[in-house]
Amino acid sequence: MTDKSTIAAFATPLTESAICVLRVSGPLSADVVRGAFRADGVPEPRRCRHGFYRVLSGETADDCLYVFFEGASSYTGEDSLEIYCHGNPFIAKKIFSDLVARGCREALPGEFTRRAFLNGKMDLTQAEAVADVIAARSEAALKAARKLLAGTFGKLISEWSAGIMNLIAELESQIDFSDEEVPELNLEHFRKRLSEIVCRLKNAENSARYSAAVHDGIGAVIFGSPNAGKSSLMNALLGEERALVSAEAGTTRDFISENFSAGGYRIRISDTAGLRGNAESEIEKAGIRRSMECMSKADILIFVVDSSERFPEISEETKALMNPENTLVVFNKTDLPPAFDREAALPGFERVSVSLLDASARETVTAALVKLMKEKEIVPRGDVLVVSARHAEFLRRAGERLREAGDKLGSVPPEFIVNDLRSAAEELSEILGRFDNEKVLDKIFSSFCIGK
Repeated sequence: MTDKSTIAAFATPLTESAICVLRVSGPLSADVVRGAFRADGVPEPRRCRHGFYRVLSGETADDCLYVFFEGASSYTGEDSLEIYCHGNPFIAKKIFSDLVARGCREALPGEFTRRAFLNGKMDLTQAEAVADVIAARSEAALKAARKLLAGTFGKLISEWSAGIMNLIAELESQIDFSDEEVPELNLEHFRKRLSEIVCRLKNAENSARYSAAVHDGIGAVIFGSPNAGKSSLMNALLGEERALVSAEAGTTRDFISENFSAGGYRIRISDTAGLRGNAESEIEKAGIRRSMECMSKADILIFVVDSSERFPEISEETKALMNPENTLVVFNKTDLPPAFDREAALPGFERVSVSLLDASARETVTAALVKLMKEKEIVPRGDVLVVSARHAEFLRRAGERLREAGDKLGSVPPEFIVNDLRSAAEELSEILGRFDNEKVLDKIFSSFCIGK
């Protein structure tokens, strides 16, 4: 049941800025308008007004704009108020303190969106997407979050649930009207429709493997022999002199990591210590060990090779980590005479030949990196809807129940199959939040910011 208290929070960071926004939601919202802004009667909804915010003592706190939202037409589904004051933390705190004095309480993390969910303004997938939109750090993450926020996934769940309910209705007709003239169940057609739903659930479940790449970013590690141009590549991709470049081999002793964007995705790229079997110092050996550890955790490996020198020997440990599915080979120093046949080296791997002294190298390597990500399905293809781990778990459970129903079809009474189908429908309803579990909701909304 929705809490009937009135909540308030800052919707913008409490720092010096042009404007600060405060949000209020609950039954006292209209009273705040009448009391603080000296407005008469019922506030006109959804219209921006100008007024002087006066605290309970009568003192004017600030010259503000405010908008009142009435009941079901608001974000939360209850009377709400937004106040736009000057972005002076002293002023904003003064107004917030007065809101509390008028009977409001400070909102909990995600409480505005939680109320929107509980009041039927959105399903749970949309509520979760609100946090994803706020946290998005790439075009891909924002696009994925917007799909969920638009209710795309919720509509699919409803369609699949309706399909399951239709199957249940057909089976129950066999149970309830077994003594009457009811058409015999077409088992083959029934099994086909059931399999179609299972296939769709499985496809959606599989998309969860892309969730980390879309939302958290992709881990890419640059590796290769000392002085091959790894740090130069790092600097080229970042567009700045982040890594130290030197003709002296072994300059990089530890990995350096930074973020950049490619193909709409956020990539966490690391420049590692040069790999060579005859490392002399303990520091360099330790750097190489850390490089290998970093490579073992990466989504993508970028192997930089100095094409003007003899092709480097690759250790068995490194070979075990690199393969055509995750490795881009960058043949560097093409401005110098080649020391080996680049076309014959590492067949099957995605590779490019560049001189990192050339300004166009960044575009060439980035294009190859994006191509590898898409062709090897490190990132989702096309318009795939990416679901979360929570969604995937319920999709898996629903799929299991449906497969169990299919296995029993024709060999057990319809009542047993109906139970499996109902269990599957219940698993899907969990995705949309059609349940009453405060602990689950607490966990989901605790990751939200206070004003959302």
